[in-house]
Amino acid sequence: KMTASLRALRGLLVCCAVMVASAAVPGKPASPCRRDLSAGFVPASPSSLLRRSSTASSPAAKRARVAGASLAPALRMSSEGGSDGKNKALEKLAAVDNNKKDDPSDAADEEDRPGFVQEIVNWFNSEDGREEAFQWTVTFTLALSFRIFILEPRFIPSLSMYPTFEVGDQLAVDKVSKFWREYQRKDVVVFRSPPAFAKFVDKGKAEEDLIKRIVAIEGDKVQVKNGLLYVNDQKVDEPYTFEEAEYDYGPKVVPQGCVLVFGDNRNESLDSHIWGELPKENIIGRAVVKYWPPNRAGTVEN
Repeated sequence: KMTASLRALRGLLVCCAVMVASAAVPGKPASPCRRDLSAGFVPASPSSLLRRSSTASSPAAKRARVAGASLAPALRMSSEGGSDGKNKALEKLAAVDNNKKDDPSDAADEEDRPGFVQEIVNWFNSEDGREEAFQWTVTFTLALSFRIFILEPRFIPSLSMYPTFEVGDQLAVDKVSKFWREYQRKDVVVFRSPPAFAKFVDKGKAEEDLIKRIVAIEGDKVQVKNGLLYVNDQKVDEPYTFEEAEYDYGPKVVPQGCVLVFGDNRNESLDSHIWGELPKENIIGRAVVKYWPPNRAGTVEN
């Protein structure tokens, strides 16, 4: 009974002490507080105060407080030391960057570095550059000379020479043999269109190069009768033509310095039977080899 009475008395005294302490400063909490998200800080309940007071007075709590007090300076020193180390590292990096910017040797190297044009000039001035430039010049000159004076590639754009040539065929034109070989009947020649050709085509096509077959040379008497070709009153065998002509021509004598040219596709060709004789000086060269497509490659039939 005595023990129960003492417990009750102790509880009553504690409650009175709490009430007196909380009323010591009106409007301000005089005891530990807890966080209320809706109303700010409010006084803690008496039961929680009892738990905290008993816990705080225990030996374990005292040891924790002593340990915390001893560790606080060390923690502050470590955090300050880490911050100082980071700052020192940043300062070193900044110093390195500044040294690079201020280094006159880098700026000099940048200024001394030649531009693209100067590099080309330096390469041409070097021994290797001069030798390579000479080789390329010789190669280009030979190729261009070969193309202009000896052999020229050509492309077939129409069917006027069908079946000898089809659209898209590519051939080589001999431009040098004319200096020791006269143009002959049945030669296939590439030539610049004569002025009379412009009367039958649009202005944009008036200066196109053409390809036809020589059927008669200067001094020949030519006639087309009943779809057949006669030269000097002799019928000409023409296995390379697509069909017989559906027109009549002549008889006419080819003037000096000219030739007469027809297309192998006689009825689909704008040639000498329409615009007249072709001056020999307009001839560029003689078609000798058809090299494309590969399945039709070979020499040109004459």
